[in-house]
Amino acid sequence: MIAADGPFHDDRPLPTRDAISDILDVTQTGPDRFTGSAGAHNHIGSVFGGRLLAQALLAGMKTVEALPASSFHAYFLAAGRTDRRLDYQVARLRDSRRFANRQITACQDGRAIFTMMAEFHAPEEGFVHQNAAMPVVPPPERVAPIQHFVRERAAELEQAVTHNFAAALAIEMRPIAPEDYFLARPTEAARSFWFRQSGATTVEDSRLQQCLLAFASDYWLGGAAAIPHFLPTNSGEFLITSMDHAMWFHRPARCEAWMLHHTSSPSAGDGLGLTTGRIFDRDGRLIASTAQECLMRRLRT
Repeated sequence: MIAADGPFHDDRPLPTRDAISDILDVTQTGPDRFTGSAGAHNHIGSVFGGRLLAQALLAGMKTVEALPASSFHAYFLAAGRTDRRLDYQVARLRDSRRFANRQITACQDGRAIFTMMAEFHAPEEGFVHQNAAMPVVPPPERVAPIQHFVRERAAELEQAVTHNFAAALAIEMRPIAPEDYFLARPTEAARSFWFRQSGATTVEDSRLQQCLLAFASDYWLGGAAAIPHFLPTNSGEFLITSMDHAMWFHRPARCEAWMLHHTSSPSAGDGLGLTTGRIFDRDGRLIASTAQECLMRRLRT
């Protein structure tokens, strides 16, 4: 549910680090083989996980005629390099009248760095319900971009926050009350943020929109598990890295429109933290569900 007001009022798009055309740059190199761009350098220093999700899903789609994706489950096996292209191999596991299943493996220099199991399903008549309510938050136009927050509160923030979030990011993002977890350690492992990809206006294919949503879904998901324990971003003192990622597509959406990702962590232990997420459009429709487990380590300095 959208609250009536907030402190900010600006809907101008901000530049992002990754062009839509580059995210979707997946070309066929042989039977069920594809290659994609590894993307721009980022503060982590390796390929952004969302790019692997988007391009692997797209590679799978290129072997499935017309069917939209219904879900995927993926594992990050090793860090990818941004100075090498990504090679994708698709294995066709099932093709039936209404379903198709694919396994997609991403490699660099002959080494597997990522694998995904994806399911595609032809929509059909069936039961419909939504038993998930969007949190009460200000509309995105009333929420400041993360870069604005970092600039305004730089004197209070740790250097890792200003270093990681002052410049262009993978997506446009407007976090709800970021001071709650960047300037304090709350007990609740949860956060919500609006996000969009303004460049997606040029993308007409609804399946490509799913790939872009998969790309965006990886950003800031797993970090909710760190909120009660440590500053939720990579730094010289703390490492957080994605181990896996799952996503279920419930309803179609366009990624140039604002969506809210509400994330919460039900459990952390043994060095791992689990986060689940729900993605809503601004009308409160549940667009997708997400889940991710992250490795969390305090580093010795």
